[in-house]
Amino acid sequence: MSGDFLQSVLASSVALLILLAIMGVVYVIWTQVGLKKKREYFKEVHTELAPGQKIMFGGGIYGIVKSINGDVVEVKVRSGAVLDVSRYAIQEIVK
Repeated sequence: MSGDFLQSVLASSVALLILLAIMGVVYVIWTQVGLKKKREYFKEVHTELAPGQKIMFGGGIYGIVKSINGDVVEVKVRSGAVLDVSRYAIQEIVK
């Protein structure tokens, strides 16, 4: 009787480990697909920047692109101040 109990516990533990492994693989694939989509989106945003576009930073600050000098973008905010920011700090081009 003790041998049957241990065998059933072992069988259910193996089944649980297999289920957890499958869930882990699905999770890794799902996150990789999401990261790839985000990477493509930000690549598109950072290459399409042009003077005159309204943009939003990650912190929710809006501004208008004045000029682009390599990785540095001059952005005019509502107060009239012109900020030098990294091209990669821009989260969205507002349409």
